[in-house]
Amino acid sequence: MMKKLLFLWLFFAVLFAACTDDDDNGGEIPMPEVNKVKMIVVNEGLFNTGTADISVVYEDGTTIWNAFERANGVPMGDVAQSITYINGKYFVALNGSGKIEVVEPETFKSIGTILYTQKGKPRFMAPINDTVAIVSDIQGQLVRVNTSDYSVIEYIPLATNWGVEKIVKIGDKLFGANPAGKGIAVFDIDNISEAGKRIIPVLVKDNAKTSKMHLDKNNKLWVLTTGTNTQKESCVFWNCIDPDTEEVLDVVEIPFLKKGDPNLKIDSPMAGGFLYYRSDISGDKSTIYFSMNACTDVENGTYQLAVFELNVDTKAYKLYRKTLGVTNMYGMGVSPDGEVYVCDAIDYAAQRGYLRHFYANGSETAVKVGVYPRMIWFTENETPSVK
Repeated sequence: MMKKLLFLWLFFAVLFAACTDDDDNGGEIPMPEVNKVKMIVVNEGLFNTGTADISVVYEDGTTIWNAFERANGVPMGDVAQSITYINGKYFVALNGSGKIEVVEPETFKSIGTILYTQKGKPRFMAPINDTVAIVSDIQGQLVRVNTSDYSVIEYIPLATNWGVEKIVKIGDKLFGANPAGKGIAVFDIDNISEAGKRIIPVLVKDNAKTSKMHLDKNNKLWVLTTGTNTQKESCVFWNCIDPDTEEVLDVVEIPFLKKGDPNLKIDSPMAGGFLYYRSDISGDKSTIYFSMNACTDVENGTYQLAVFELNVDTKAYKLYRKTLGVTNMYGMGVSPDGEVYVCDAIDYAAQRGYLRHFYANGSETAVKVGVYPRMIWFTENETPSVK
């Protein structure tokens, strides 16, 4: 009974906030010649309440936190997972609604919906040609969709419990991370099937499934995992994979240090609590930014959530900066010019979160966005149609 009452309280709290907290949403959605869009933030929303939406951040700092609902007069759906820019349109995967909403990038009007006709939870998309994309799914399948007529072409069954989370197309191959520690799946683009699946034994477990896979400037794929090294130390591992040979070329070990460890120093990566890892790569593909705890006091063994950086050439890592005040980093993005932004879900209590810009010089700015912000898209990354 108490659980039901708590859920109802959270549900009405979100609706109340959505109806009343409109201090930064005055006026109509501006046209691009008036105010240029800088970023789109995907807001997951509270599960099972249909409060997912996208927030639009303009170059002058103006923010519209519920742009889809304002533009269309209806909620976007339940549990927004990702946004993908394909052929001049935004495709927003809503895994709680079993659909992908297609959005016009200037007015944020819905121009189509890819609706699943069987059970599925769309997660992330990867276009494989000008009219077709593959959608990852945690329910033991991949889904091939048409990005021109907004239809499902086929549901591709995988082995039992072989869901796929993050995906990336590299050349004529598709790489997909299983979020339950079964490995990285590799498919040839012309044979995306269970029979054609190969597995790289890089095991992405629950707390690492939230980290993106990154293709660097050297055409190498980087995947974050966690575990223990040969010295039985708990570590974060950055695995460098050759997409051509499908082999692990190198592994960067980052041990979690603890209070009393002789190697513990201020700003060292430090163990402490359960942490979902977030990451992104710089615009020049040379630096990976990722979240870990950083030591703030050696004697007392205290720490603070922080962003570290990894050089893909030297394999050296160091602290970028601590994210003071952030306890629930729900997403991360690095702009094309190398600026680090963090999605702050605050205390995960169904209230609207913040998009925080952490500058290398130690300063910070923030704008209020939607409920549980989880992903950032920078409009500078928008490219011509996939061929």
